[in-house]
Amino acid sequence: MEPYLNKKYVLVSSKHFEDYLTYIGVGYFAKKIALNLKPVQCLTLNEDGTHTFDFVSPITSSSVTFKSGEEFDEVKPDGVKVKSTITLDGNKMTHIQVEGNGRISKHVREFFHDKLIVTTTAPGLDKTVIREFKLME
Repeated sequence: MEPYLNKKYVLVSSKHFEDYLTYIGVGYFAKKIALNLKPVQCLTLNEDGTHTFDFVSPITSSSVTFKSGEEFDEVKPDGVKVKSTITLDGNKMTHIQVEGNGRISKHVREFFHDKLIVTTTAPGLDKTVIREFKLME
């Protein structure tokens, strides 16, 4: 994962993201705002061996610090509290979020030298969400 650390990736395209927002219960106005954001994502390695993943936009930002493979409590940008596990393997970061109601979302971030592809799936969601981020110069 080292070649992709400390690099910022900005959203350039989304497919089926609105369907996912509807699936997780985001309201109409919040959904419209979310669809127009161009968030930046960045992964860093901390001195203690943990990683921090930042999601930054003009409206909302979030940051999680984690140890690969260990469950932790997370508050998503929409305010929902979840139990999360992030696993790093090669150029992939798999982020699983479990809500209190049992709903599960899986976000696989695949890092490349010039882009980041995020694929989101969830049981009960009949579409696969694909969001592409490009490396910021």
